[in-house]
Amino acid sequence: MIACLWLILAKGNPGLSIVQICLKAAGNKIGGFIALLYISFFIQTASWVTRNLGDFMKSTLMPNTPISAFHFMFLIVACYASVKGVESIARVNELLSPAVVFILITMCLFSVAEWKWERFEPMFRLNVWETMRETKAIIGFPFLEVISLMMLVPYVKSRVKTALLLGIGLATLFLSGIIFVTIGVLGVTRASHFTYPLFIIAQELRIAEFIERVETSIVIVWLIWIFVKLCIVYYCAVTGICELFRLKDRTWIAIPLILLVSGFAVSFYDNVVENIEWDKRYIFQYASLYGVVFPLLLIILTRIRRNRNKDGGGSL
Repeated sequence: MIACLWLILAKGNPGLSIVQICLKAAGNKIGGFIALLYISFFIQTASWVTRNLGDFMKSTLMPNTPISAFHFMFLIVACYASVKGVESIARVNELLSPAVVFILITMCLFSVAEWKWERFEPMFRLNVWETMRETKAIIGFPFLEVISLMMLVPYVKSRVKTALLLGIGLATLFLSGIIFVTIGVLGVTRASHFTYPLFIIAQELRIAEFIERVETSIVIVWLIWIFVKLCIVYYCAVTGICELFRLKDRTWIAIPLILLVSGFAVSFYDNVVENIEWDKRYIFQYASLYGVVFPLLLIILTRIRRNRNKDGGGSL
């Protein structure tokens, strides 16, 4: 439903990114301020993604390595991808996603050997309103962050509606499947005590009694997909700045942005627990501002401006 809101906005402003739509619908002053807020949202999202990558690498693989080293390692490559353009990011995603999906599905199928239906009991004994209130953070992260893809709409020649809705649908299906497998294998109580439960499933997985410790497969899956997300939001931030201030060369925006994103990534919170608690309390409200409130406002302003242009044209 929220994605349909974005599609209505894109249809009313064909060939324009979200920053360009802000300037066209609300004018240079108000629209420029909203566009600047969207750019800050892209930068903050890139910082959160960078910190998530760093936390995962430090807590599971290299605990003695400074987290800033991971940040700079990922951001330098994301900067290079942003300078090269969105086509390079899209081609890498197109190349690697099938292999990643295959690895994830294969691992989930092998983990079914540890499956127990008893871990889902008791079922259907819940307070619907309380459950919705406690799980609203899932809508903010990651679904409302998809508004970042509105920066890429001008580069999509056809089937924008199909691609966006199909992508969100498949992402929902994969996330639901992962949660289903996690509960069936680990159980709710045990899974809730792990920061990365799917990593634990892969770590404990045994295949044919001699293949074990296949957690590197999950590392590959997460690093590829999260890194692609980092490249996209980093590119959106760079492109948004260039469109707002009418700059032609992305290079001199992308390079200094490494320092800004890495600085935010370190200063937002001290550990993973603080990140999780902040997401539970505030991410839905914060992301709704950019994913629901501003798009609604821009749709209203677009229609008002269109009606004024029609009236003006008719009077002439």
